[in-house]
Amino acid sequence: MIIQENLLVAVNQLKSGKMRSLLTTLGITIGIGTVIFIVAVLEGYNRSITEELNILGANTFQVQKNDINEGFSHDRRRDVRKDLKRELAAAVRENCDMIEAVGAEVWQFGQSIHYKDKHTNPNIMVAGAEPEFFVNNGYFVESGRFLTPEDIASHKKVTVLGMDAVDVLFPFEDPMGKTVKISGQKFMVVGTLERLGNSTFGGSRDNVVTIPITCFEDLWGKNRSVNLTLRVKEGIDFEAAQNQVIGVLRAERKVPPGKDNDFAIFSNDTLIDSFNNIAVQIQLVAVLLGLVSLLVGSIGVMNIMLVTVTERTREIGVRKAVGAKKAFILLQFLTEAIVLSILGGIIGLILGFGLAGLVSLLLKIPFTVPFWVIITSIFVTTIVGLLAGMYPAARAAKMDPINALRYE
Repeated sequence: MIIQENLLVAVNQLKSGKMRSLLTTLGITIGIGTVIFIVAVLEGYNRSITEELNILGANTFQVQKNDINEGFSHDRRRDVRKDLKRELAAAVRENCDMIEAVGAEVWQFGQSIHYKDKHTNPNIMVAGAEPEFFVNNGYFVESGRFLTPEDIASHKKVTVLGMDAVDVLFPFEDPMGKTVKISGQKFMVVGTLERLGNSTFGGSRDNVVTIPITCFEDLWGKNRSVNLTLRVKEGIDFEAAQNQVIGVLRAERKVPPGKDNDFAIFSNDTLIDSFNNIAVQIQLVAVLLGLVSLLVGSIGVMNIMLVTVTERTREIGVRKAVGAKKAFILLQFLTEAIVLSILGGIIGLILGFGLAGLVSLLLKIPFTVPFWVIITSIFVTTIVGLLAGMYPAARAAKMDPINALRYE
């Protein structure tokens, strides 16, 4: 009964000063809204990324010269690493009985593909590839065929087009058997890739054009590092297969015992872990920003409660004069502070949900908010209200009723 009465008084006080209450809770609203927004967006990205970053085929991993986790940081170890060569793929084929397929690939970015009077934007990624490239990277043929070992061995000028190039160059005709120009050289279209659509980050996954790796080397030279894609045999332990490949590569590249690998291995899990590491850092920043806003909000709540206590001094005196105990006065003002704080948290939740929903709609990512975030937000705002209202409530409870009644 006492709690119900205190809640009713608290709500009435909020109604009597709506604008003041909203402004008081602004810091709490911003803090909770910021955390909800960032966590919701990151969770949506996480779900989307977990699905999308399975860019490699099942049971597949890749070997590159440098570690993708290094980002833009400069590491002197990268300067002395030797390029990966195509011959390493042959060495793995010969010595790794746990590997089903291994293929080399190399990329040239920012290319324009031409057909008669049409041409694509200069944003096409041209892949010089071996036949294993397609399955190992999760590509499927829409029409025609993939590249073959004979194409590679004979430097045959054939190409498999992604749908971005097909849409621009062949909007109303079948591309099969047609001749396109890549870097000024003629290539016959022997296949097209299934449409994959846009990635979570907004880029197209269909702007790929593939040619034999030998033709790629004829066009752009051999002085660059290749990537190796490897598919583990069915039923073989994935980590054991990776270790077998590492052993062969270290031997081929003459890496001394005890020295770090001079190459990097990554899989779908590596990519997802890399994103999660970034997401954790962003969430940490969001929480810190939220805590700063909550601190500012708690100071605002405490100040407004002090003002409220001063404004209601005579009311406190009357209550004490008719027998209200200190605990009742304390509980009343604590309740008001907590209700005020929770109000800001609820507005923050609504604001965070709204912004996160808008972003998920615009970026086409799943809208998801973990339940623990909602519960934590309510809990935190309750604690903030309790702490912020403790001093004003104690001050009200300690008032002398005689002095309070004399207050003008």
